[in-house]
Amino acid sequence: MNWRVALIALAAVAAVALLTWLLQGGKPPIEQAEVLDLVELPTPTPAPEQRVILLFTGGDGMLHPELRSVPLPDEVHERIRVVMRELLAGPRSAPRLSPLVPYQASLEAVFVDENGNAYVDLTAPPEPLSGSSTELMLAYGVVNSIILNCPEISAVQILFGGHEVETLTGHLDLSRPLVLNKRFIAAS
Repeated sequence: MNWRVALIALAAVAAVALLTWLLQGGKPPIEQAEVLDLVELPTPTPAPEQRVILLFTGGDGMLHPELRSVPLPDEVHERIRVVMRELLAGPRSAPRLSPLVPYQASLEAVFVDENGNAYVDLTAPPEPLSGSSTELMLAYGVVNSIILNCPEISAVQILFGGHEVETLTGHLDLSRPLVLNKRFIAAS
C-alpha cells in the first residue's frame, strides 16, 4: 500500500509543477534579479538651477547678500536643506564677507510644520559663543536667507544639537521661531 501512496503523492507534485508551468506561459521561472536587469530604471531628473540669496556677515556688522545658482528642489524642506548647505559652506565671491556660523557646523535636521514654521537643527557650538553681533548675524542670516528663498515659510526656529536654546550669547530670544528682519541687511 505504501507504493500507492508514494505514487499518488508523486503524481500530485507533478500536476502542481505542470500547472505552475502552464500559468507562467510555458516559460521557466525568472529570477527577480533578472527582472531588474530587464527593466530600465528611470534616471532621477535633477532639480532646475535657480538663483538663491544668501546672507553673510560683513565687516560693518551687517548682513550682505551673495547670489548663487544652485539646483533648487520643489519640496520646501529640501530647498531649506540646499540653502543651509550653501550658508554653511560660507561666502564664495566676496572676500570681505565672513561665514554666519563661527564654528564648524552641520545641518542635522529640517522640519516644516503646518503653520509654515521651519525648524533647522545645527550642531551645537563646541564652546560658548560670545558677542551680540555673533548671535544676531547667525540667527538673522539663517532666518532671513531661508525666508527670502522659501516664501511659504513665515518663521524659522534654530535648534542646536537637537534642543531649543533660550539664547546663544544672552542677547536674542531663540526659544521661539523668528520672522524676517530686514533691519540687519545692508543697503545695496
